[in-house]
Amino acid sequence: MKKIITLFAFVMLYTLGVSGQAGFVINEVDYDQPSVDSAEFIELYNGSGSAINTSDYAVLLYNGSPAGLAVYDTILLPVGTLNSGSFFVICGSGGNVPNCNMVRPNVSNMIQNGSPDAIAILSIPSLTIIDALSYEGDCPAPFIEGTGLPIGLSDTVVVDSINGHYISVGRYPDGTDSNNNSADFHRMCISPGSSNLNTDVNCAQVSGIERPDNAVSIVMYPNPSHGQLNIDFGKDGVRNATISVYNILGNELYSTSAKSISSIYSLDLSDFTNGVYFIKVSSADGESMQRILLKK
Repeated sequence: MKKIITLFAFVMLYTLGVSGQAGFVINEVDYDQPSVDSAEFIELYNGSGSAINTSDYAVLLYNGSPAGLAVYDTILLPVGTLNSGSFFVICGSGGNVPNCNMVRPNVSNMIQNGSPDAIAILSIPSLTIIDALSYEGDCPAPFIEGTGLPIGLSDTVVVDSINGHYISVGRYPDGTDSNNNSADFHRMCISPGSSNLNTDVNCAQVSGIERPDNAVSIVMYPNPSHGQLNIDFGKDGVRNATISVYNILGNELYSTSAKSISSIYSLDLSDFTNGVYFIKVSSADGESMQRILLKK
């Protein structure tokens, strides 16, 4: 994704500090889906006891990679009132997210995929960050609260292993805030614009969220991997599967085929250097791609 630092965000980077103010928070985020990330959203929640003026706030998207360390997008919220206990959903323009209150021009890849990255809410009148989520690791202050959400618990193209529906990261119950990202955010069934769920299995299809018809529901673990990666195809296994490894530039580094896998396939990544890789599984049943962090 192109990293654009607005003058507005650039100036404030040197003056921001996390405020103790609570109530208006990042409540749920789905930033990573198979292929081109066309169903991303950020859900905000007003957990305070009174209505707020949304135009007093902006959402900052932060690139936390060592080579980046900059705000790559600033989303100014529109004029309006958000009542206590209400949600505000920001989404891309692909038309794939229901209950969306603010549509961004991005058809896909609106939110960077981490390792690590962050999202923050800025109070414009006070020029302070009032809430921040650092995911897939620790971004520097003020784009973090406590400890960042580790990559193994983040939204890394995770699907419900039973029904194949997408998983987000969010707070449960809505608005719960201990000022520690790793304690407050958990994987859960997506629920843009409605109350968060305390589960990430048996997810019901969310009306309006489109899913690839040919997606294969598999689970890859552990993530991060120390060299050996298990690819779990479930009790029915898979036939005639091709497993490929790609680097972050999309270059294929390795590929192998198997006529039949009864349940779990062990993929040896020990010859690769530490970093982020994409593991693609193709079969007659469809395709699935997941992002894995190799950390030996």
